Amino acid sequence: MNIIIEQAKNRFLDLLTFKSHLRLEHDHEDEYLKAIIDMATEILENSIGKPILKKKYKYIHYSSEFISSKKIQLPAAYVQNVVSVKKIINENLKEKCPYTTEICGNKTCVITNGSRYPIEIKYIAGMTDNSAEISKDLQFAVLQIAKNIYECSEEDILESKYVKHIIDLHRPMSIN
Repeated sequence: MNIIIEQAKNRFLDLLTFKSHLRLEHDHEDEYLKAIIDMATEILENSIGKPILKKKYKYIHYSSEFISSKKIQLPAAYVQNVVSVKKIINENLKEKCPYTTEICGNKTCVITNGSRYPIEIKYIAGMTDNSAEISKDLQFAVLQIAKNIYECSEEDILESKYVKHIIDLHRPMSIN
């Protein structure tokens, strides 16, 4: 289970840019438009397989078997750092767990000593926390996805040839 426990407060597609693109001048839909921007960003991040703005995650790894060491691959790409690794003894008791990290393909693995207990890993992942560093093509993709959501267009949001191209450019390559 991978849960976002904290994310950047800023959006890399700001509300004014989105409203200007839609040619909206009123303010009564602002909260709705912000939710659409967040949804569009999440759609893009899921499509390219990596978070864009940094987020803090909590990942819980369950295993019923005891082995001398565990290599746990974190689900998000662009892991900046691991904040903590703990064994979950019960719902009220967590115990620090020694660990090391290594790169496994395009993901990060946390290596711990063996345990039958679930392991809770808190980590920070994302390409950047500065929205000015995000490439224009990713900004355009979020703008187009958000526009399609707002307009409820019949075209499937991810079927736009421009958005497909941008997603393909940013999706990590896997070499088998």
